[in-house]
Amino acid sequence: MTRQLSFQEADMTMVLPGSWVSVPLADDEKAKRDINGLVKRQVGMNDRLARVRRDAREQLRGMAAAAKAAGAFRVGLSLEILPGVPFPAAMVMDYREWPASVAAADGADGDDPERLTARLTEAFPGAQVLPLDCGPTARTSITSSLTVGSEATQDVKLEYWLPVPGGEKLLHITADVPSPGDPALYTELFDAIVDSVRWFPVSAGSAR
Repeated sequence: MTRQLSFQEADMTMVLPGSWVSVPLADDEKAKRDINGLVKRQVGMNDRLARVRRDAREQLRGMAAAAKAAGAFRVGLSLEILPGVPFPAAMVMDYREWPASVAAADGADGDDPERLTARLTEAFPGAQVLPLDCGPTARTSITSSLTVGSEATQDVKLEYWLPVPGGEKLLHITADVPSPGDPALYTELFDAIVDSVRWFPVSAGSAR
């Protein structure tokens, strides 16, 4: 990740690659402006590309609207996964409760890495629990075939569950991207993005 974009949301920050735009979903007009800026930057203003710009705007606005309708508070959008790799990508963020089958956080143990790892393993038995710098994080990965026009590629769907401070809730992040190369490389990219999450020293109850 070269040029980087950092955003602050409530009590957290995250760093995205510079080819992305971070779109808060509470204000529809601001979301439209952010998406318009991304399309202009990535597609350019050549008159011959007017239809490409329109199609890209509609696609990204649709992604943002669907994310908001699903309860997300912010979405990361890009027309390039990485500079020079022109595939659309979206990363959606929302807060989730722990599954009812998992015991609640136990006082001071709520932030203990071993305790959190055990709770994540119990909550998401099919996931890999990653020992990231931002804290233990559960991740699932599904790779499937995808046809875009006449081109065949792979689609990688990643889901992450990251406990908020105190362990009372989970930051849930999904990424669904076409992968023209080795899916492992794009998984590493999103692992690094998720690992950039940092929390401010405020009450976990502020997480929505």
